[in-house]
Amino acid sequence: MKFVKDYNKTAIIYDGKEISYKEAIVKSKIFSQEFPIENEDKVIIFMENRPELLYSFLGTWDKSGTCVCLDASLSGEELVYYINDSDSKYIYTSKGNLPKVQKALEISGKTLGIAVVDEIEDKEFDGELVINAPASENVALMLYTSGTTGNPKGVMLKFDNILINVEGLDKYNMFVQEDIVLALLPMHHIFPLLGSGVIPLAKGATIVFLKEMSSQAMVDAFQKYKVTMMIGVPRLWEMLHQKIMEKINASKITKGIFKLTEKIDNISFSKKIFKKVHDNFGGNLRFFVSGGSKLDPKIARDFLTLGIKICEGYGMTETAPMISFTPLNEIMPGSAGKILPGIEVKIADDGEIIARGRNVMKGYYKRPEATAETIDRDGWIHTGDLGEIKNDYLYVTGRKKEMIVLSNGKNINPIEIEQWIMGKTNLIQEIVVAEIDSVLTAVIYPNFQKISEEKVTNIKETLKWGVIDSYNGKAPNYKKILDIKIVQEEMPKTKIGKIRRFMIPEMLKDKDNENIVIEEPKFEEYTMLKDYLVKVKKKPVTPFAHIELDLGMDSLDMVELLTYLESTFGIKASEELIIENSTVEKLAEYIKENRGENVIEEVNWKEYLNKDIDVELPKSNIVTKIGKAILWIVFKLYIRVKKEGAENITTDPVIYAGNHQSFLDAFLFNHVVPTNVLNNVYYLAKVKHFSKGYMKTLGENSNVILVDINKNLGEVLQTLAMVLRSGKSVAIFPEGARTRDGKMLEFKKAFAILAKELNIPIVPFGIKGAFEAFPSNSKFPKSSNVEIRFFERIEPKDMSYEEIVEKTRDCISNWVER
Repeated sequence: MKFVKDYNKTAIIYDGKEISYKEAIVKSKIFSQEFPIENEDKVIIFMENRPELLYSFLGTWDKSGTCVCLDASLSGEELVYYINDSDSKYIYTSKGNLPKVQKALEISGKTLGIAVVDEIEDKEFDGELVINAPASENVALMLYTSGTTGNPKGVMLKFDNILINVEGLDKYNMFVQEDIVLALLPMHHIFPLLGSGVIPLAKGATIVFLKEMSSQAMVDAFQKYKVTMMIGVPRLWEMLHQKIMEKINASKITKGIFKLTEKIDNISFSKKIFKKVHDNFGGNLRFFVSGGSKLDPKIARDFLTLGIKICEGYGMTETAPMISFTPLNEIMPGSAGKILPGIEVKIADDGEIIARGRNVMKGYYKRPEATAETIDRDGWIHTGDLGEIKNDYLYVTGRKKEMIVLSNGKNINPIEIEQWIMGKTNLIQEIVVAEIDSVLTAVIYPNFQKISEEKVTNIKETLKWGVIDSYNGKAPNYKKILDIKIVQEEMPKTKIGKIRRFMIPEMLKDKDNENIVIEEPKFEEYTMLKDYLVKVKKKPVTPFAHIELDLGMDSLDMVELLTYLESTFGIKASEELIIENSTVEKLAEYIKENRGENVIEEVNWKEYLNKDIDVELPKSNIVTKIGKAILWIVFKLYIRVKKEGAENITTDPVIYAGNHQSFLDAFLFNHVVPTNVLNNVYYLAKVKHFSKGYMKTLGENSNVILVDINKNLGEVLQTLAMVLRSGKSVAIFPEGARTRDGKMLEFKKAFAILAKELNIPIVPFGIKGAFEAFPSNSKFPKSSNVEIRFFERIEPKDMSYEEIVEKTRDCISNWVER
């Protein structure tokens, strides 16, 4: 069968050079003469993406050989396995990879014919300008899986397995001669090998290889060569989507235009409205192709709104590779497209996608048992993926091995949770939901650039309460995320960007540093800072430790650290300083360059809290009084409130410290405290709840002191200190967040510092029943009985911070949880 012919045009563009079809075919013929390749001889192709990779491939096919495409980044030691397992006779490699080949052959003791593609000289060729394909039943290609367990297996693909994929794409007119295809992904994977290399050449298109792999090189290629299509993995589309949507959302006008365009839902209209986006992609783009894993439907929809089509495919190496594909004019975001012609697909009783047809591999090389486990007696290949078929479209819902099966038998699909969370924030780069130590856990690699831009200093708290808690409020109990772990390195992935989930638990294990010698800086500022951090956190400190993520510095720790920097080194510091110098060594270097002469050994909280600062307190508490009057009948008849310990309520300046059960808590406190006392009580509240519109007005007239968990906590403490010094009282919920399961959280020690250093008594109060009346995921409270009890004051004078916290919490919890 004639596979590639001379289309009398450019076949490949590489490093600024245009290579014609005639030249590419001649080169392939010359390459084929390097070895006496016979029918189904196995030939390894071991090099980076470049024209010579395709010359080697087509030259091997032209002589009916079997191409064994390997990852160019393999080491010489790793290459040994593939040489031994594949029984290959010859190897095409690049000059850069030659030392690895020589190393592998030395270790294996095997002798293979080697052709260094950089050194193959041009020769005269006067034969027919056509590349022939192997016979349909010949094993034309062997690629290795990267399985989660055991050694990689060689997937034997007949030419007919590949041909049915080509025929299926022809039905949809996916490739045309006018196409300019940008080849990004490494071609040891079948998806880019066929989609960005072999099939475009068979159809007369032009391929653009990038010599330098960078985002700028990609943009330049789109502009210069007027690229019409590109194949990528979901991670690529996620990054492009994020950058485009950031620009659109930066302006209310463009954001409004986007929403209007979304409602109009007309591809031609979208292209005109977002012409600038299309111009950035060169102006000739027909469509993108996504594969390798599931694409977030929202990303696909948003690209459609921009007038850009993303066609998704689904399959596996063992199906050469496609089972389904999205027709260009029938895109259905969230689906993996329509089943290719000539292929049968059904959903097994356990939800697994199974397929049968000409695309199914011949088997795994030299592994009949593994082949029998994957392809059953009736010829159905078991994909390991879960899915459903709706209206002729295939939907992939998860992976059997990745499904989390809880002890109660319930199944959780982690991908659905991950996509929901990623759709709600731009502060997360990658997320994996997994069961770690029997607890459903979100492992998060933050978007550190965004965190820096948005000046987030308390990363874990922001993600926990701003993102994860929002998900938990909508999820059933068995799907709630109960723990989050922040990592500072990307998740382990395959070469085409699929996260290797099975490696996450190992990634989280503490690394054994016993035999690692860390050379620490010798200068004074580093030593002093390290000694301080060891003392505060009581854990080892290394130069490259991240101050928040590795050392676990919370908001109050940050305040103490900033105070220490000011008092010890004379540095007027802010939270932004920690963002810009996030490791111990970087911060120490900043101190070294910017320190003053003022040196004090210990942080003096008393002095810190007694500083006068310029702050604006709420204008009045009129809203508090009105709210108290309006809600009086509600708390009498609908939510029936019982008060105990009223004798402990006082007009003296005190800190009222209570447990936090629901959104009702502050209103309950207002209801039971006499107005003459309430006039002099101030609250803490999160600024995000009172930042806009009528809520801002309410906050300004409600005796509310606003706090941002990412900044100004030190200033908040100083403000509270000013309130207390002026004879007023404050009401604090030391847990810092509402309970999500009815159980009390740990108390943060800020209130204890205030009490001890200002010698202000604490009046603990407990709330019981408010969680049942109005849990965090409810939209409206239900009729119920609630109790609130005030306890005897605690005098802090002769107690430590820890003792104050413990005594206050125990006093409340003994009553609430009994």
